[in-house]
Amino acid sequence: MTEAATSRTVGDHIRRANIADAAAGLDTPAAEWVRACGADVGETLAAWQSGQLAELPIGTAWDVVRLPCQEGWEVVRHMGVIESPLGPVLHAPAGVDFLVPVDSATHWDLPNVSVLGPGEMLFVPAPSVVAPHTQASRTWIVAPRAEPRLADAADLYGAYAATLAFMSRGMR
Repeated sequence: MTEAATSRTVGDHIRRANIADAAAGLDTPAAEWVRACGADVGETLAAWQSGQLAELPIGTAWDVVRLPCQEGWEVVRHMGVIESPLGPVLHAPAGVDFLVPVDSATHWDLPNVSVLGPGEMLFVPAPSVVAPHTQASRTWIVAPRAEPRLADAADLYGAYAATLAFMSRGMR
């Protein structure tokens, strides 16, 4: 193995994998997911290939429910236990972002929740950047897939409410 090959970082390998995906054409699962939200596929793939975050518009194909980090990870676990569909979930500096159907969470009344919609942007790493790997302090907990799966907003609401109740009991 050459010295250059042994000195490559995880990020280098991720960028190389993304370049290979892009070279295979713009019909990759990631491209379909990007196309569905209305972003420019070429710009998005170029950002990922250069190790940058892509900027995707919110409110076209999905909205974002942002929960605090600790609670967000617990909600992911809870959603798995109840076997609720879970679409892409992103851990970012501001919290854990769940992608939900457009307008499905606009009236949430639980504490420490942000619902992001039309006119806002989500900055995402390539779908190959999955925990424990990070890019610009972001990682996919659940990466986007080819099928257009999103979190069920009602199940997500219930899981977050249960998590808040559980965590408040544990702090007493």
